[in-house]
Amino acid sequence: MKEERKNILNDDDRQYIEMLQGNIERMAGNSANCKTWMVTIVSALIALQCSIDDSNWWILLGILPIVLFWYLDVYYLHLQRGMRNLETDFLNMLRDKDFEMYEKKLFNFNPYKIKKKNLTKEQIRRGLVATNDRWFTKSVIFFYGMSFLSVVIIALALNWAKIVG
Repeated sequence: MKEERKNILNDDDRQYIEMLQGNIERMAGNSANCKTWMVTIVSALIALQCSIDDSNWWILLGILPIVLFWYLDVYYLHLQRGMRNLETDFLNMLRDKDFEMYEKKLFNFNPYKIKKKNLTKEQIRRGLVATNDRWFTKSVIFFYGMSFLSVVIIALALNWAKIVG
């Protein structure tokens, strides 16, 4: 768009930003749903194990949903970060009045993914962040790590008599 725009945000810009925000919110909701489903499934497995008199180590199957939902949660966080980068990059373009790439960037919904090792100082200055470093953030590692540890401790507690006996 070569001509100078008087109003920096037009209706297309607002609509695109709202759509990006909707995608970001959906990814955050999916991430929260991963945690909810994981807790539900693991709790059901623990309750089932506690109701069986002849306890075995199959309660450790509870680790499988923890790992699967951990992966899925990190995937959604990765997409969410990519969508935030896309939004930030678009807003930077509008702020800097750099309209050369405007038509390519408007209504582009491919997440802007940046590997941590490829993140430049210029990208950091512009507010962009790495998207592939979500595996071991404080919130994710605490939630899934504690869930993993809980299943192992409960398995040990339920089978303690067999271990020492």
